[in-house]
Amino acid sequence: MKRIVLLTLLTLGIGGCGEKQESNEILIWTHSSPEHPEGKAFEERVLEYNKKNPDKIQVKIQNFTRTGAGSGYIDKLNAAITAGETPDIFTLDGPDLASYVDAGIVKELTPIVDKEFLSGITTSIIEQGSINDKLYSIGYQDSGVIITYNKEIFELLPDEVKELVPKSPSDTWTWDDFYLIATELKKLKTNPQTKNLEIIKNMEIPVSFGIEDVTKGAYEIAMYYLAPIIWSNDATIISKDGLQVKGYLDSEKSIEALMKLGRFFADDLGNIVEPEKAFHTGKAAMAIAGNWYISDFQKNYPNLNYGTFVYPKMSEEYTKNYTPSGSWAFVMNSQLEDGSEKTIQTAKVLEWLTNDDSVELYYKKNGAVPVRKEKLNIIDTNTPDLSYNEAWDVLKYEVEYLNKARPASPAYPYISETFAKDIILKIGREKLTSEKDIRECVNFAVEKMEKELSKYRK
Repeated sequence: MKRIVLLTLLTLGIGGCGEKQESNEILIWTHSSPEHPEGKAFEERVLEYNKKNPDKIQVKIQNFTRTGAGSGYIDKLNAAITAGETPDIFTLDGPDLASYVDAGIVKELTPIVDKEFLSGITTSIIEQGSINDKLYSIGYQDSGVIITYNKEIFELLPDEVKELVPKSPSDTWTWDDFYLIATELKKLKTNPQTKNLEIIKNMEIPVSFGIEDVTKGAYEIAMYYLAPIIWSNDATIISKDGLQVKGYLDSEKSIEALMKLGRFFADDLGNIVEPEKAFHTGKAAMAIAGNWYISDFQKNYPNLNYGTFVYPKMSEEYTKNYTPSGSWAFVMNSQLEDGSEKTIQTAKVLEWLTNDDSVELYYKKNGAVPVRKEKLNIIDTNTPDLSYNEAWDVLKYEVEYLNKARPASPAYPYISETFAKDIILKIGREKLTSEKDIRECVNFAVEKMEKELSKYRK
């Protein structure tokens, strides 16, 4: 639905045409419900802004009840755009930005936002908000993905296996190491010395990939969690301009990375469909875990004894490692008049919503990963909860040094969906590992993506 609406906007040229009557208020729309801590934090910051700037244009915020992956909000936003009633500031999920920029709906921020202010934002959030080296959005939070492991189960592994893992956030390990550890975890189910232990009988899979929601239509999680396997094998998914996947997603290095991923499913080390909260409940010994897992562990699973490793890289030879990142972000309406007082003030409001005080509030209210580098230190890693401390130490390192934004493309929603359905789900369900089989499914997906991308090539 979202892709169809955006194609309609492109066809009609709604985003960049027509005059908008500037009102005497700055209107903000967000995807966060009024009852959610995030929505309440946004409202708190708006009230504070109005109080401190009584002589400025006042700000009004509307938080919408969010459904699914934000689809209810997006439907309302697209309807408002079509009707010529686009709010002055609104939120978009990072990967969807390019679609709205291509439709002419979002205003470039580079000339109107303070450069020193921008220098304090994490690299991946600037990367997420930039299209063709021009800035169009500022995220209000970042995110990260770690590997968690059950310490009680891990202690049952041979010492030489435990030596494969990183000893600090700056150490690296590979998906080959990850695979070998998962294989040894599986052996615990048949080892006479461990198979009758209650903790091993309870374990159903060695690794939780956390992508079971892909089968329910939440396709984006596959790209979010697994794009780094390709990046860290010295490959990319799409061209820099976001208009071509052929020669990128189907490259030798990309296929090699997907073959290594396939081994986990072929050898029953992970499943596409998992028990609910598999790692939380001891059904999985390790997990690919988003930063939001940590607060869930702390609040609802206080007895879970877990540890954390940095996200692995695919290639030993390739020096760089990357970790998943990104989130929703604030953008400005393109129809705001260049140089007008309202446009200048709207840019200041956007800065206000992502300044140090705001970022700190979002963390305290909602556990949001700070987007401002100097505010990463507000995350306390000297608490009595050692598992919590270790997890955040790793995440802070990733956010500062390893996080990479998902690819930018006006066709991103379709690319993300096709990547999940026609590559990841197919590899997982059919347990593909051979170069021939994986290349066949990747070529099929690339052909579909190229057809979609051709609509955006000028």
